[in-house]
Amino acid sequence: MAARFLAFTILFLGRGHALDASPYADYFLPTPTIATPLNTTAGFDILLKPTTLRRSYVALAPHFATQSTQSYCAVASSVMALNALPAVAAPVDGAYAPYAYWTQGVLASTMKAVRDPMYGMSRDQLTAALALVPDLRATNVSATAAWNASADELRRLVKHALADDAASHVLANFYRKDLDEAGGGHWSPLAAYDADGDLALLLDVARYKYPPVWVPLADLAKAMVAGDADNAGGAPRGVLVLEAT
Repeated sequence: MAARFLAFTILFLGRGHALDASPYADYFLPTPTIATPLNTTAGFDILLKPTTLRRSYVALAPHFATQSTQSYCAVASSVMALNALPAVAAPVDGAYAPYAYWTQGVLASTMKAVRDPMYGMSRDQLTAALALVPDLRATNVSATAAWNASADELRRLVKHALADDAASHVLANFYRKDLDEAGGGHWSPLAAYDADGDLALLLDVARYKYPPVWVPLADLAKAMVAGDADNAGGAPRGVLVLEAT
C-alpha cells in the first residue's frame, strides 16, 4: 500500500527527477531552513507516516495547479479544492468541452463579481466570491493575535478539517516573509498534517518558485497573523475551509 501511494505521489510531484536530485535547485528558489520539501526523502517519509492526515492531499494531488498569473494564487488554490469536491458541479470551459472541469479562467470570471483576482483577494473577498459557487460552503476563519503565542486553535481546526472521515479542504492565507520565503501575501492549499512533528504541508500554487513544503504549524500560524494591507485594510489572514453543502 505504501509503495503504491509513493508511486502515486511521485507521478504528480516528482517532475521526473529522483528524490533529492540536484536538478530541483535549477528552477526553485532556495527553500527556507524551517521547511522540508515534499520532493525529498525526508518529505516523503513525513507524508507516509501512519499518523499523518493526508486524505485531503490524496484528493488534491491529481488537480495540483500552477497559478496562471502571479496574482492568481487564490484562484488556483480554489480551483484545486473545487475539483477535489465531486459533489460541487463543475462548469464546462469551452477549451475542454464537452468535459466539465473547474479552470482558473472560468472561476476568475465568476470571482470578478466580487473583485478582479488580478489584484489579489483577501479572506473576506475570497469567501464572498466562493459564495457564488452553488453547493459550496466556505468557512472563513481569521487568525488572531493569540496565534503568535499558540497555534492551538489552528491545530484543532486543521485536525478536524483534514481528518480521514471529513470531506473538506483547507486554503491557507499567509505572509511569505514570515516563513522566510520570497514574496508577500499568498494562498495555497494546506493539504496534510503531521501530528508527530506538528508540520503542515503547503501545496504551493506558485510552482515556478517553490515545491510543496512541510512547515512548522506554529510558524504558519504566526505568518497568518500578519495583516493584509493590500486587500483587507490590515486585517489578519487565516484560512478558508471548503466543503460541499
